[in-house]
Amino acid sequence: MGDRNNLARPEEITQENLTAILVSIGIKREQKGSSETLIPYIHKVREFVEKLGNKAAIVQLLEEEFLCAQHMVMEEKSKGQEADNNRLNEGLSIMEDTSKALKEYAEANSNELDLVVRARVFRFLGKSEEYKAKYEESERYYRQGLDLIHQCTKIEERFHRLEIEGFLSYSLVKQGKIEEGLALAVKVLEDYDNSDEGKWLKEKNYYTWAVWKSGIEIRTAEHFAKDNKYKDMVNRFLSDAEDILKMPDGNTEVFRLRLDELNTVKDLARENIQ
Repeated sequence: MGDRNNLARPEEITQENLTAILVSIGIKREQKGSSETLIPYIHKVREFVEKLGNKAAIVQLLEEEFLCAQHMVMEEKSKGQEADNNRLNEGLSIMEDTSKALKEYAEANSNELDLVVRARVFRFLGKSEEYKAKYEESERYYRQGLDLIHQCTKIEERFHRLEIEGFLSYSLVKQGKIEEGLALAVKVLEDYDNSDEGKWLKEKNYYTWAVWKSGIEIRTAEHFAKDNKYKDMVNRFLSDAEDILKMPDGNTEVFRLRLDELNTVKDLARENIQ
C-alpha cells in the first residue's frame, strides 16, 4: 500500500489505518521541500476522511496543511536575500485560508470535538495571527487554548500547554510586554526539563520535545539579537537550542528546518551583539 512518496493511497484509507496515515503525513511534512507535494495529497485524504465522518481527523488534516504552508515560509525566510518571495507569499496565503477553514470547521463541530482538539485549534489560530503581526489577537487565542488545556487531567493531554505557553510568551514580548513575556519563556523552558509534562514528552517523543523547546529559544533570541543588554540570554538560548537539536542516536538531519532557522538567528546575533 502506498505511492511513489511512500504515502498510502487516499482511496485505501479506513478507520483502522487512519492513525498510521496521519503519522506518515506528519513525518513527510518535516522533510524540507515537501510542502508542494504534500498539500494536494492532504486535500485528497480529507475527501475520503470526510466520508468516514472522523471530525477530529479533519481538524488534524487542516492543521497539517497549515504546517506545510508555514514550512514554505520558514524555508524561504531562512534563505535571507535569496528567498523566493513568490513561494513565501504563497505559503502565507495558504496559512490564512487554512486557518479560516479550520476556525469555521471547529466552530461548526465543537460539540463533537474533545478539549485537546479544540485547544489545538486555538493554537493554530494564534499562530496565524502571529504571522500577521497581530500579537494581541494571537495572545487572545493562545489564552483560550490554555483555558481548555487546563481542564485536562491526563498528562498525555496536558503536555500541549508547553507549546502554547511558549507561543504566548513570544506574543507578549512582541507586544512590548518584555518582563512578562521573558518570565513566562524562562518558566516554560524550565518546565520542559523539570515538569511532569516536560519529562513525559521528552521520554515519549524526543523530537517534538526538542522542536518545541528550541522554538522558544530561537524565536526569543531572534527578537533580542540586536540588543547587547540581552547578549548573555541570547547566547545561552542559542547554545542550548543547538545542543538539543540532536536525536539520541546523533541524527541531526531530522531537525534540518529548525537548524536552518537557528543558523539564521546565530548569524544575526553575531553581526549585531558584541
